[in-house]
Amino acid sequence: MKKFLFVLISCFLIFSCAKAPKNEAGWFTNLDSCLEVSKKQGKNVFLLLAQDGVNPASDSLKENVFFTEEFSQKYSQKYEFCDISLSQELFQKANPKSDAPKSEQREAKKFKEILDHKMKIFSVYQSRSMPTLFVLTKDGFVLQDFAYMPFETVEQFSEFFDQYSPEILKIQEIADAVENAKGKEKVLAIDKLYETTSTTYRYQLSSLMRQVEKLDPKDETGLVGKYVLAIASSDAMDAYFNRTPEIVPDIYEKVVESKYLSVLQKQQAYYAASYVIGSNMPTPEGMEKEIQLLKNAISLDETTELAKICSVRLKAIEDFKNRQDEINRKIEEESSQEDE
Repeated sequence: MKKFLFVLISCFLIFSCAKAPKNEAGWFTNLDSCLEVSKKQGKNVFLLLAQDGVNPASDSLKENVFFTEEFSQKYSQKYEFCDISLSQELFQKANPKSDAPKSEQREAKKFKEILDHKMKIFSVYQSRSMPTLFVLTKDGFVLQDFAYMPFETVEQFSEFFDQYSPEILKIQEIADAVENAKGKEKVLAIDKLYETTSTTYRYQLSSLMRQVEKLDPKDETGLVGKYVLAIASSDAMDAYFNRTPEIVPDIYEKVVESKYLSVLQKQQAYYAASYVIGSNMPTPEGMEKEIQLLKNAISLDETTELAKICSVRLKAIEDFKNRQDEINRKIEEESSQEDE
Protein backbone atom coordinates (compact mmCIF):
# COMPACT_ATOMS: atom_id res chain seq x y z
CA MET A 1 0.00 0.00 0.00
CA LYS A 2 1.81 3.07 -1.29
CA LYS A 3 0.25 5.83 0.76
CA PHE A 4 0.54 4.16 4.12
CA LEU A 5 -0.17 6.08 7.27
CA PHE A 6 -0.75 9.37 5.48
CA VAL A 7 -2.83 11.69 7.57
CA LEU A 8 -3.92 15.26 7.19
CA ILE A 9 -4.35 15.83 10.89
CA SER A 10 -1.73 18.06 12.44
CA CYS A 11 1.24 16.55 14.17
CA PHE A 12 0.43 18.25 17.45
CA LEU A 13 -2.72 16.17 17.88
CA ILE A 14 -0.61 13.16 18.74
CA PHE A 15 2.19 14.94 20.55
CA SER A 16 3.19 13.32 23.81
CA CYS A 17 5.82 13.91 26.48
CA ALA A 18 7.71 10.85 25.33
CA LYS A 19 11.33 11.19 24.33
CA ALA A 20 10.47 10.48 20.72
CA PRO A 21 7.19 12.21 19.73
CA LYS A 22 6.17 11.11 16.25
CA ASN A 23 3.24 11.55 13.93
CA GLU A 24 1.30 8.67 12.46
CA ALA A 25 3.65 8.46 9.49
CA GLY A 26 6.57 7.79 11.83
CA TRP A 27 8.19 11.23 11.49
CA PHE A 28 9.46 12.99 14.58
CA THR A 29 7.53 16.15 15.45
CA ASN A 30 10.22 17.58 17.72
CA LEU A 31 13.65 18.33 16.26
CA ASP A 32 15.52 18.04 19.56
CA SER A 33 14.17 14.52 20.03
CA CYS A 34 15.01 13.66 16.44
CA LEU A 35 18.60 14.86 16.77
CA GLU A 36 19.00 12.96 20.01
CA VAL A 37 18.10 9.75 18.24
CA SER A 38 20.06 10.59 15.09
CA LYS A 39 23.24 11.04 17.13
CA LYS A 40 22.79 7.66 18.75
CA GLN A 41 22.03 6.00 15.41
CA GLY A 42 24.72 7.89 13.48
CA LYS A 43 22.18 9.01 10.89
CA ASN A 44 21.59 12.27 9.09
CA VAL A 45 18.18 13.95 9.18
CA PHE A 46 15.51 14.95 6.70
CA LEU A 47 13.86 18.01 8.23
CA LEU A 48 10.63 19.08 6.57
CA LEU A 49 9.18 22.52 7.29
CA ALA A 50 5.65 22.69 5.98
CA GLN A 51 2.18 24.08 6.47
CA ASP A 52 -0.82 21.81 6.74
CA GLY A 53 -4.27 22.44 5.37
CA VAL A 54 -3.67 25.68 3.49
CA ASN A 55 -0.62 24.74 1.44
CA PRO A 56 -1.49 22.23 -1.31
CA ALA A 57 2.18 21.66 -2.13
CA SER A 58 2.90 20.56 1.44
CA ASP A 59 -0.09 18.26 1.56
CA SER A 60 0.68 16.74 -1.82
CA LEU A 61 4.34 16.06 -1.03
CA LYS A 62 3.45 14.39 2.23
CA GLU A 63 0.76 12.21 0.69
CA ASN A 64 2.59 11.21 -2.47
CA VAL A 65 6.26 11.25 -1.42
CA PHE A 66 7.43 11.74 2.13
CA PHE A 67 4.79 9.86 4.10
CA THR A 68 4.82 6.79 1.85
CA GLU A 69 6.12 3.35 2.63
CA GLU A 70 8.35 3.56 -0.44
CA PHE A 71 10.11 6.67 0.89
CA SER A 72 10.59 5.14 4.32
CA GLN A 73 12.05 1.93 2.92
CA LYS A 74 14.43 3.83 0.66
CA TYR A 75 15.83 6.36 3.14
CA SER A 76 15.23 5.18 6.71
CA GLN A 77 18.52 3.28 6.89
CA LYS A 78 20.52 6.50 6.51
CA TYR A 79 18.12 9.19 7.73
CA GLU A 80 15.83 10.05 10.59
CA PHE A 81 12.73 12.00 9.55
CA CYS A 82 11.40 15.13 11.25
CA ASP A 83 8.23 16.97 10.25
CA ILE A 84 7.78 20.47 11.68
CA SER A 85 4.44 21.60 10.30
CA LEU A 86 2.31 24.58 11.20
CA SER A 87 -1.45 24.66 10.95
CA GLN A 88 -4.30 27.02 11.68
CA GLU A 89 -5.66 24.51 14.15
CA LEU A 90 -2.42 24.61 16.15
CA PHE A 91 -2.54 28.41 16.35
CA GLN A 92 -6.15 28.25 17.52
CA LYS A 93 -5.45 25.64 20.19
CA ALA A 94 -2.43 27.58 21.45
CA ASN A 95 -4.46 30.78 21.57
CA PRO A 96 -8.04 29.85 22.50
CA LYS A 97 -10.73 32.50 22.62
CA SER A 98 -11.58 34.00 26.00
CA ASP A 99 -14.95 32.24 25.97
CA ALA A 100 -13.49 28.84 25.05
CA PRO A 101 -14.25 25.90 27.36
CA LYS A 102 -11.98 25.70 30.40
CA SER A 103 -10.61 22.37 29.19
CA GLU A 104 -9.32 24.05 26.03
CA GLN A 105 -7.82 26.90 28.02
CA ARG A 106 -6.02 24.43 30.28
CA GLU A 107 -4.60 22.63 27.26
CA ALA A 108 -3.44 25.88 25.66
CA LYS A 109 -0.13 25.96 27.54
CA LYS A 110 0.88 22.59 26.11
CA PHE A 111 0.00 23.63 22.58
CA LYS A 112 1.72 26.98 23.08
CA GLU A 113 4.95 25.14 23.92
CA ILE A 114 4.58 23.04 20.78
CA LEU A 115 3.92 26.13 18.69
CA ASP A 116 6.89 27.98 20.20
CA HIS A 117 9.17 25.04 19.40
CA LYS A 118 8.00 24.94 15.82
CA MET A 119 8.22 28.70 15.34
CA LYS A 120 11.77 28.67 16.68
CA ILE A 121 12.74 25.94 14.21
CA PHE A 122 11.28 28.01 11.38
CA SER A 123 13.28 31.00 12.60
CA VAL A 124 16.53 29.11 13.13
CA TYR A 125 16.43 27.51 9.71
CA GLN A 126 15.03 30.68 8.14
CA SER A 127 12.65 28.93 5.80
CA ARG A 128 11.58 31.43 3.13
CA SER A 129 9.02 29.19 1.50
CA MET A 130 6.93 26.18 2.34
CA PRO A 131 7.48 23.38 2.08
CA THR A 132 11.27 23.25 2.47
CA LEU A 133 13.27 20.08 3.02
CA PHE A 134 16.63 20.29 4.82
CA VAL A 135 19.31 17.65 4.87
CA LEU A 136 21.01 17.87 8.25
CA THR A 137 23.95 16.17 9.90
CA LYS A 138 23.24 14.31 13.11
CA ASP A 139 24.24 17.53 14.92
CA GLY A 140 21.73 19.66 13.01
CA PHE A 141 24.17 21.33 10.60
CA VAL A 142 22.68 22.04 7.17
CA LEU A 143 24.11 20.00 4.32
CA GLN A 144 21.54 21.05 1.71
CA ASP A 145 18.11 22.57 1.38
CA PHE A 146 15.36 22.12 -1.19
CA ALA A 147 12.64 24.74 -1.42
CA TYR A 148 11.09 23.96 -4.80
CA MET A 149 9.91 20.37 -4.94
CA PRO A 150 7.39 19.67 -7.74
CA PHE A 151 7.50 15.92 -7.13
CA GLU A 152 4.58 13.55 -7.42
CA THR A 153 6.45 10.31 -6.77
CA VAL A 154 9.34 9.05 -4.67
CA GLU A 155 11.14 8.16 -7.88
CA GLN A 156 11.04 11.77 -9.06
CA PHE A 157 12.37 12.97 -5.72
CA SER A 158 15.15 10.38 -5.72
CA GLU A 159 16.32 11.31 -9.21
CA PHE A 160 16.49 14.95 -8.18
CA PHE A 161 18.07 14.23 -4.80
CA ASP A 162 20.78 12.03 -6.31
CA GLN A 163 22.04 14.98 -8.34
CA TYR A 164 23.05 16.67 -5.10
CA SER A 165 24.65 13.64 -3.50
CA PRO A 166 28.25 14.62 -4.42
CA GLU A 167 27.79 18.10 -2.96
CA ILE A 168 26.16 16.75 0.19
CA LEU A 169 28.93 14.19 0.60
CA LYS A 170 31.58 16.89 0.23
CA ILE A 171 30.14 18.96 3.09
CA GLN A 172 29.54 15.79 5.12
CA GLU A 173 33.25 14.96 4.86
CA ILE A 174 34.13 18.42 6.14
CA ALA A 175 31.75 17.98 9.09
CA ASP A 176 33.26 14.55 9.80
CA ALA A 177 36.73 16.10 9.78
CA VAL A 178 35.66 18.52 12.49
CA GLU A 179 34.45 15.67 14.67
CA ASN A 180 37.70 13.71 14.27
CA ALA A 181 40.18 16.61 14.65
CA LYS A 182 41.78 17.95 17.84
CA GLY A 183 43.46 21.15 18.98
CA LYS A 184 44.37 23.75 16.38
CA GLU A 185 43.58 21.28 13.60
CA LYS A 186 40.01 21.22 14.85
CA VAL A 187 39.89 25.02 14.77
CA LEU A 188 40.97 24.93 11.13
CA ALA A 189 38.38 22.24 10.40
CA ILE A 190 35.66 24.29 12.10
CA ASP A 191 36.66 27.30 10.03
CA LYS A 192 36.47 25.28 6.82
CA LEU A 193 32.97 24.07 7.70
CA TYR A 194 31.94 27.60 8.69
CA GLU A 195 33.13 29.03 5.38
CA THR A 196 31.52 26.21 3.42
CA THR A 197 28.19 26.73 5.17
CA SER A 198 25.78 29.32 3.79
CA THR A 199 25.63 32.45 5.96
CA THR A 200 21.92 31.69 6.41
CA TYR A 201 22.74 28.51 8.32
CA ARG A 202 25.84 29.44 10.33
CA TYR A 203 23.85 29.93 13.51
CA GLN A 204 23.55 26.16 13.74
CA LEU A 205 27.34 25.99 14.13
CA SER A 206 27.22 27.89 17.43
CA SER A 207 28.31 24.88 19.49
CA LEU A 208 31.45 24.60 17.35
CA MET A 209 32.18 28.33 17.44
CA ARG A 210 32.23 28.22 21.24
CA GLN A 211 35.01 25.64 21.19
CA VAL A 212 37.47 27.76 19.21
CA GLU A 213 38.89 29.92 22.03
CA LYS A 214 39.40 26.91 24.28
CA LEU A 215 41.08 24.95 21.48
CA ASP A 216 43.40 27.83 20.58
CA PRO A 217 43.83 30.10 23.66
CA LYS A 218 46.99 31.70 22.24
CA ASP A 219 45.25 32.41 18.93
CA GLU A 220 47.95 30.69 16.91
CA THR A 221 45.48 30.22 14.08
CA GLY A 222 44.52 33.89 14.09
CA LEU A 223 40.88 32.81 14.01
CA VAL A 224 39.75 33.28 17.61
CA GLY A 225 38.63 36.89 17.15
CA LYS A 226 36.54 35.88 14.16
CA TYR A 227 34.61 33.40 16.27
CA VAL A 228 34.31 35.63 19.33
CA LEU A 229 32.47 38.04 17.03
CA ALA A 230 30.48 35.21 15.43
CA ILE A 231 29.40 34.03 18.88
CA ALA A 232 28.13 37.55 19.60
CA SER A 233 25.94 37.31 16.51
CA SER A 234 24.71 33.93 17.70
CA ASP A 235 23.95 35.33 21.15
CA ALA A 236 22.08 38.19 19.50
CA MET A 237 19.87 35.68 17.68
CA ASP A 238 19.25 33.88 20.96
CA ALA A 239 18.14 37.18 22.46
CA TYR A 240 15.60 37.64 19.68
CA PHE A 241 14.38 34.07 20.12
CA ASN A 242 14.02 34.68 23.88
CA ARG A 243 12.13 37.93 23.22
CA THR A 244 14.81 40.11 24.83
CA PRO A 245 15.97 42.19 21.83
CA GLU A 246 16.82 45.12 24.07
CA ILE A 247 20.03 43.38 25.20
CA VAL A 248 21.41 42.89 21.68
CA PRO A 249 23.35 46.21 21.47
CA ASP A 250 25.02 45.39 24.80
CA ILE A 251 26.06 41.97 23.48
CA TYR A 252 27.94 43.55 20.59
CA GLU A 253 29.37 46.41 22.64
CA LYS A 254 30.68 44.09 25.34
CA VAL A 255 32.49 41.86 22.87
CA VAL A 256 34.82 44.78 22.02
CA GLU A 257 36.56 44.06 25.33
CA SER A 258 37.92 40.76 24.00
CA LYS A 259 41.68 40.69 23.57
CA TYR A 260 41.29 38.55 20.48
CA LEU A 261 39.48 41.12 18.32
CA SER A 262 41.35 43.12 15.72
CA VAL A 263 40.62 46.82 15.22
CA LEU A 264 38.37 46.03 12.27
CA GLN A 265 36.49 43.39 14.24
CA LYS A 266 35.94 45.87 17.08
CA GLN A 267 34.62 48.37 14.56
CA GLN A 268 32.28 45.71 13.23
CA ALA A 269 30.99 45.09 16.76
CA TYR A 270 30.38 48.79 17.40
CA TYR A 271 28.68 49.16 14.04
CA ALA A 272 26.45 46.13 14.66
CA ALA A 273 25.39 47.57 18.03
CA SER A 274 24.60 50.94 16.47
CA TYR A 275 22.72 49.34 13.59
CA VAL A 276 20.47 47.39 15.96
CA ILE A 277 19.62 50.56 17.86
CA GLY A 278 19.00 52.44 14.61
CA SER A 279 16.64 49.77 13.33
CA ASN A 280 14.15 50.72 16.05
CA MET A 281 11.99 53.82 16.26
CA PRO A 282 14.35 56.71 16.98
CA THR A 283 14.37 58.13 20.48
CA PRO A 284 16.64 60.88 21.85
CA GLU A 285 18.39 58.36 24.10
CA GLY A 286 18.74 55.85 21.29
CA MET A 287 20.23 58.40 18.90
CA GLU A 288 22.70 59.56 21.55
CA LYS A 289 23.80 55.98 22.10
CA GLU A 290 24.05 55.28 18.39
CA ILE A 291 26.13 58.41 17.86
CA GLN A 292 28.53 57.39 20.62
CA LEU A 293 28.92 53.87 19.25
CA LEU A 294 29.71 55.17 15.78
CA LYS A 295 32.23 57.62 17.19
CA ASN A 296 33.86 54.78 19.10
CA ALA A 297 34.17 52.77 15.90
CA ILE A 298 35.64 55.67 13.93
CA SER A 299 38.12 56.55 16.65
CA LEU A 300 39.75 53.12 16.42
CA ASP A 301 40.94 53.77 12.86
CA GLU A 302 39.51 56.48 10.63
CA THR A 303 41.09 55.02 7.47
CA THR A 304 39.13 51.76 7.19
CA GLU A 305 36.24 51.38 4.78
CA LEU A 306 33.94 50.59 7.68
CA ALA A 307 35.01 53.80 9.44
CA LYS A 308 33.99 55.72 6.33
CA ILE A 309 30.61 54.02 6.33
CA CYS A 310 30.25 54.84 10.03
CA SER A 311 31.08 58.49 9.29
CA VAL A 312 28.33 58.74 6.68
CA ARG A 313 25.83 57.13 9.03
CA LEU A 314 26.98 59.33 11.90
CA LYS A 315 26.42 62.52 9.91
CA ALA A 316 22.95 61.39 8.87
CA ILE A 317 21.96 60.64 12.46
CA GLU A 318 23.39 63.89 13.79
CA ASP A 319 21.58 65.88 11.08
CA PHE A 320 18.32 64.13 11.90
CA LYS A 321 18.81 64.68 15.63
CA ASN A 322 19.59 68.36 15.10
CA ARG A 323 16.38 68.80 13.09
CA GLN A 324 14.39 67.02 15.79
CA ASP A 325 16.00 69.14 18.51
CA GLU A 326 15.15 72.30 16.58
CA ILE A 327 11.52 71.20 16.19
CA ASN A 328 11.30 70.40 19.89
CA ARG A 329 12.88 73.75 20.78
CA LYS A 330 10.30 75.64 18.72
CA ILE A 331 7.47 73.66 20.28
CA GLU A 332 8.75 74.50 23.73
CA GLU A 333 9.06 78.20 22.85
CA GLU A 334 5.53 78.32 21.49
CA SER A 335 4.26 76.51 24.57
CA SER A 336 6.02 79.01 26.83
CA GLN A 337 4.59 81.95 24.93
CA GLU A 338 1.08 80.54 25.26
CA ASP A 339 1.53 80.11 29.00
CA GLU A 340 2.57 83.75 29.30
